[in-house]
Amino acid sequence: MLINLLVSLLLVHFIADFVLQTETLCVQKKEKKCASWFMYVHALIVAGTSLIAFWNIKFWCFALIIGASHLLIDLAKAALTKEDNIWTFAIDQILHIAILIIVTYASVKFFDWTSPRWFTVSVLKVEAIALAAILCWKPANIFVKNILVYNNVKLPDEKMDAFHAGKLIGTLERWLILAFIILGKYEVIGFLIAAKSIIRFGNKSETEYFLVGTLLSIAIAVLVGLLVCMIA
Repeated sequence: MLINLLVSLLLVHFIADFVLQTETLCVQKKEKKCASWFMYVHALIVAGTSLIAFWNIKFWCFALIIGASHLLIDLAKAALTKEDNIWTFAIDQILHIAILIIVTYASVKFFDWTSPRWFTVSVLKVEAIALAAILCWKPANIFVKNILVYNNVKLPDEKMDAFHAGKLIGTLERWLILAFIILGKYEVIGFLIAAKSIIRFGNKSETEYFLVGTLLSIAIAVLVGLLVCMIA
């Protein structure tokens, strides 16, 4: 029961926080802070999607708790930080996930939440794969970018167009690795890594940027893939 609800809540959290929230809206929240209309709309979206994850209208109060806590965390982040970095990103997500874990435990242990009859092992596996696919998309791109910036691994200004292409390549790369791990085709991952390593070497900074980004990207995909296999 705990795993079923937690996976569902995590799935809708990452959908609301990354899929349904564009970069433009994130910038608006950061610039306008508590005056941003989307700050409050986003919290309502989080609460609404969380209620869907419960599949039980009786748990509306827990959905509101998730939405309200999400709003408070976002407001605190906007007020206390001037710019995003790896630490603000990590702490923000850790706090959101911690709230979801607490709510999950309370719902199951103290308020007798139970899975719907149709929520079978197959449904759990589908949700876990969907969650993994989202994690390997926007969250992974943001994480890799922040790690590179934090460690001063930068791409030359004239090569910034390659950064946008790199995000797409990195996402596709992680999705392929994720698929191979779920299918148990580990040997194919080696060929993919070998093919990716055959890159065009430019100057030192450009080479370091792509190699470090590639290694981080592969590590994320492998970790997420292994977690999916453990859950489902």
